[in-house]
Amino acid sequence: MSGPKVVRIVTREEIIAICEGHLQRLERAVERWQTQATRLGELGEQGRSATLERHARLRALLAEDRLAELQKAVPVEIEHLRRDLEDREERAIIRAAERRQRDRRVQENAETLLNALQAEPESVDQALLESLSRLASGANREDAERLLAEGFTHLTKTTEKAALSDTQRALAEQLKVDEPEVSLRDWIAAREPDATRDVRLLRIDRHIVELQLLQGAERAAPFLLALERAETQTDTKRRNLLLDSLVLDLAATTRNLRHQRECLEQLQDLASEVETYTGIEHATLLGHSGACTTDTELSITTGLIEQCKTIIASHLQDQAALARREAVLDGLASLGYEVREGMATAWAEDGKVVLRKTATPGYGVEVGGRADNGRLQVRAIALSSDRDKARDRDIETIWCGEFQRLQALLKEKGSELLIERALSVGEVPLKETNISEPGVETIAAQQKTFHK
Repeated sequence: MSGPKVVRIVTREEIIAICEGHLQRLERAVERWQTQATRLGELGEQGRSATLERHARLRALLAEDRLAELQKAVPVEIEHLRRDLEDREERAIIRAAERRQRDRRVQENAETLLNALQAEPESVDQALLESLSRLASGANREDAERLLAEGFTHLTKTTEKAALSDTQRALAEQLKVDEPEVSLRDWIAAREPDATRDVRLLRIDRHIVELQLLQGAERAAPFLLALERAETQTDTKRRNLLLDSLVLDLAATTRNLRHQRECLEQLQDLASEVETYTGIEHATLLGHSGACTTDTELSITTGLIEQCKTIIASHLQDQAALARREAVLDGLASLGYEVREGMATAWAEDGKVVLRKTATPGYGVEVGGRADNGRLQVRAIALSSDRDKARDRDIETIWCGEFQRLQALLKEKGSELLIERALSVGEVPLKETNISEPGVETIAAQQKTFHK
């Protein structure tokens, strides 16, 4: 099948460009993973070292020319980092939510205990009452549990004194049976608020700490005020309505912000890739992208994402097309065809180029196609209608052998030239292109043959 052919070429240069793009995305993923996990207090030195070692091994694949392995492994590692960071964020959120719930219980228990002790304040140490008062107001103290236990001890002593005389207490001791004493934990459990309220507060705390940790304290501030208003509502029905509404608002907000955050991160990744391309024509796009935050309208962010994708796709396509043209011309030059300076540009502008060979005067090879999608057309041609047409079949047969050599040359350099469609020798007449052949001196002056 040595007649006209439609071929597809994948060059080593474009494969390397793809690999470099993978590694750039991995670089940004590692940086984001490390920064966020460190900020949340969820990253130890062992985990950091292991990730950086994997990163270094993946980068080494490029130098080792293990390009196919790199293309498979890097996306897997990026997805692993994304999921791992999600897990670390979830752990941090759970811990923070548990702290909020613990602090709320301390505050509520301190308030209940303080009210009980203030019935007879003269029997209780004033310093203890002041400490419990601060706890009831929301102050955080490391010794909160000790203060509650101390207050409970005073409360039980006060209750015993108020209920029994000395004689009655002595008699009670004589008649005492082995019943467990009421502990602080039991006393608190008996005074726990209703379970329905607790379930709502668990959800509210979960959403609030997610906003605080992942979006910033200012995001959660309005919801904290709304929670305070709901909790101070004396009407139970009204309080329940406010809490229900707050749960719904928080769920919608965290869901939307999570999506906006994902889009913003995607935009930042794409913009950083565009930034590596030379040319001031991207300055406006990069400026708009850099100004985006999670407050930016989602339609603006997604619009910028699409612009970045278009620029990147166009850039990669142009790079790949140039690499394909140069690879084919370089291979044909190695086979003895005349390749002049500027031919790659002429091919891009005209859609085709004709190459001559001294060994086969009057004949040449035409290569065409835009090379943007990797598909090219190659065929032997006659450079004049005034020729011995009986030689046409021989020329096509010669070109068949040369094409196989061209495939081998490209393969040696890491590129692939695959036949997608081909016609047999003599199946169609040889195409004629009337090009006046310049003198030998002119060819020598213009010719620039590339050999690698």
